[in-house]
Order: sequence, then C-alpha cells, then structure tokens
Amino acid sequence: MANTLKSYEKKYAALEEVVRNLDENELSISELLAQYKKGLTLVKECSEMLQSVEGEVKQIIDEVRIGE
Repeated sequence: MANTLKSYEKKYAALEEVVRNLDENELSISELLAQYKKGLTLVKECSEMLQSVEGEVKQIIDEVRIGE
C-alpha cells in the first residue's frame, strides 16, 4: 500500500502542476488542450486508485466484522 500512496501522491502533484499551468501560464491552444487532456487522465487515474483503496478498506472492515 505504501507504493500506492507514493504513486497517488506523484499523480496528484502532477495534477496540481497541470492546474497551475492552466491558471498561470499563457499557453497556446494546442498546449492548453494537451494540458487539459493530461489533467483529465491524471484525474481518472487518481480516482481509480482511490476506488481501489476504498475497496480494500471495505474488505478489511468486513473481515474484522466477521471476526467479532
């Protein structure tokens, strides 16, 4: 799970950088489009990672409840 957290943190940091680029820089239309696409990809990847971890947490909770 530690690797997942580091990977998530890297993707999230990259997403923050994309947002900064979109907000602060004067980019050409093609650069804006590329940054937007990269941002959407990162959002999707982060969301999938969070859903996976959420599933693992639910599984752990269910296992603990069964053991009670």
